Amino acid sequence: MAIGMCFDTTASNTGKLNGACTLLKKAMGRNLLWMACRHHKFEVLLADVFNVCLGPSTGPEILFFKRFREKWTEMNHTPEARSTSLIIVSDAIKAFIKCQLEVRHSRDDYLEFLLLAAQITGLQVDVAIRKPGALHRAQWVAKAIYALKIELLFTVNKTIFNLTARELQGIQRLNRFIICVYLQSWFSCRLTADAPVNDILLIQRLHDYDDAILGSTGLKMMLRHSWYVSPELATLALFSSLLSDKEKTDLVRTIQADRGPHLMKTLPQSFDNLRASKTFFETSNIDASFLDVLVEKFPSFPSSVCKESGLHQ
Repeated sequence: MAIGMCFDTTASNTGKLNGACTLLKKAMGRNLLWMACRHHKFEVLLADVFNVCLGPSTGPEILFFKRFREKWTEMNHTPEARSTSLIIVSDAIKAFIKCQLEVRHSRDDYLEFLLLAAQITGLQVDVAIRKPGALHRAQWVAKAIYALKIELLFTVNKTIFNLTARELQGIQRLNRFIICVYLQSWFSCRLTADAPVNDILLIQRLHDYDDAILGSTGLKMMLRHSWYVSPELATLALFSSLLSDKEKTDLVRTIQADRGPHLMKTLPQSFDNLRASKTFFETSNIDASFLDVLVEKFPSFPSSVCKESGLHQ
């Protein structure tokens, strides 16, 4: 039995009257979980930030990147040897990149993105920079890959690149956001149980980011997509290893005091702000009796939801 829908957030899917999700729900005659693709949301985030840093693009290709691709055969493809990294980051970000490099990724461009991020943050990776490929805006991480390559190769190709001061500043600004804010969310969002927690972590990074304009741009995008952390989907945080038992206990209290569905007018600022709902269990037809026991006892409770969610070790 189908209990939910996974989709990207185009109007043809999410339209209130004639969207595919609405029509499917009506055809089945019951509620379904709306589990929108977070990769799509983060592509929107990158596009919004790109527009602030380098201006909007018209047509299917980004002309600024097209210039880079056309000059490839004239370039030196080896980045300048440096004693310090181009982008200074915390040890936590470096550790995250190293961890992700050990994971098998479903797409080659995801791995290329990580390798470029490792190079620009000063991690030791012995990998040549690949020839630029597709740059159509439908390519999910094309903007990040192209921007990182341009900054890595700029110093040894200044005369060939011929970037204006505004273009160089825009690329550097975009890359710093990609590494310090965006990268962790992109590679974490595929984990369903961790999704609500990772959304909170992104909101916190956007609030704390020292480029106020880009932080505000990201927060506006998150507010437009606030239904991704709706009470129904926030319930998934119960099964995340990123939350402590105390935080899960607080979440259980919000479920048990459920006042029904409601729309968020502001973004949650912390895990304490997450609001979960019993609707998740009702829609998925999952036994929620485990909510009546202590969070610490979840792994040993003989409930189908515990087993299905991996709470049993």
